[in-house]
Amino acid sequence: MLKDTVEINSDKLPLTEGLIHFIRKVDNEGNISVLNEAFNVGGEFISEYVWATICLADRKMRVYYQTKDQNAAVLLKDFGYRLNEVVMPLKQDIWKS
Repeated sequence: MLKDTVEINSDKLPLTEGLIHFIRKVDNEGNISVLNEAFNVGGEFISEYVWATICLADRKMRVYYQTKDQNAAVLLKDFGYRLNEVVMPLKQDIWKS
C-alpha cells in the first residue's frame, strides 16, 4: 500500500530496481521465451520447467533449475538483459509503515 501523499503519473511509470520472476517450460530446442525473447538454456532441460528472474538493477536475467531431489535451485545461465529505459532506484519512502 502506498502512503496517502504519493502521487503517481499514470502516463509513464518508471522502471524501478527490483526483480521480475517467470516460470517457463523449456521447448524442444532448449529455449525459453520471456517477454517475447528466446533464451537458450540447454537441450538437457527440454520439457522441464525453469525459473527465470530478471534483475532490473543489474540488467541481467538468471535462469535456475531445481530437480525433485534437490533442496535448492541451481543457477543454469546468466544472461545480459538489455533495457531501453532508465532504471530508477527504489524509493524507500513509498512503503507504508
